[in-house]
Amino acid sequence: MPPLKNKLAWSFSRMRTFDSCRRRYYYQHYLKWGGWDERAPEERRLAYRLSRITSADQLAGELVHQGIEDALRRFRSNRLVVGADELVATALVKWDRKLAESQSGRWKYDPKRVTCLVEDYYSLPDRDGRLARGKERVEVCLRSFCASRTWEELRRGRVANWMAMDGDSFETVEVLGIPTYGRPDLAYDASPPDEPKSRLRVFDWKTGSPRDSDVLQVRFYALLAESRWDFSPESVRARLVYLFPSPVEQTVAVTAEGIEDGKRVLLESWELMKSVLADVDENIPLGIEHFPVTRRPELCLRCPFQEICHDRPGSSPSAAAATEEDDFDPFA
Repeated sequence: MPPLKNKLAWSFSRMRTFDSCRRRYYYQHYLKWGGWDERAPEERRLAYRLSRITSADQLAGELVHQGIEDALRRFRSNRLVVGADELVATALVKWDRKLAESQSGRWKYDPKRVTCLVEDYYSLPDRDGRLARGKERVEVCLRSFCASRTWEELRRGRVANWMAMDGDSFETVEVLGIPTYGRPDLAYDASPPDEPKSRLRVFDWKTGSPRDSDVLQVRFYALLAESRWDFSPESVRARLVYLFPSPVEQTVAVTAEGIEDGKRVLLESWELMKSVLADVDENIPLGIEHFPVTRRPELCLRCPFQEICHDRPGSSPSAAAATEEDDFDPFA
């Protein structure tokens, strides 16, 4: 089998990483590449292992999305409505198992399959509080979903018209000539029989508070809908379902002005990503000096790459060395 090729493709999450910290972007999308191979240089292998570290908040979000996906698939298969108690119980069993994995130290030897939390790896002082809040987030989000108007309306709709779901494989499609990937948590064809491809409804479950960028994300979904399913962007209406800390179900209409703004942001972001490449066709980056570290120290506190990012705000070579030694002790 030929080796995997690191191809450049745009996604909303990739753009957010690029905009927030280009050094993290470099580690995540370039330095780690090939680090899963035991024959790779140690710096790549370490970067790959670090890239697999998650956080309590990310783990909570992952388990919430898994629970909702399970509820949707079981309803689509046999009209079985899974109760909130069952969804929460299943998710919390997974939560406890993931926490045990994180404390076991086995992650170092199997980073792809074994969970490691940034709170454990870097011995963050507020670890216990963050884990408690993460567990609370899982339960509140799943109960909020089960009680939502959105879930009630989806159960009354035509499940045969569900077009894409959380958990489906990501597929790359071209938008404005740019290879792009991403998908909403649920897409639903609401077109009347006499007007095919006229109404697309997309849903996204959010495990945090509303952000301005959420509306921008909807615009990208509308652009993807045209390339992937042949719906015009203006036919898309989205519902953002916020589940924590308080449930909010927000409907977002896609306007012509919004679509133009989405196109502008996509094109500008793509050009910036290409500007840090020595070879665009081969997706080969320039040197690390072209990927500056963020000047927002609060982003560094939860970053999985702290161990190898010695010039981050507030760090020093001596402090970095001490962190590296301490962090590897549990895996000795």
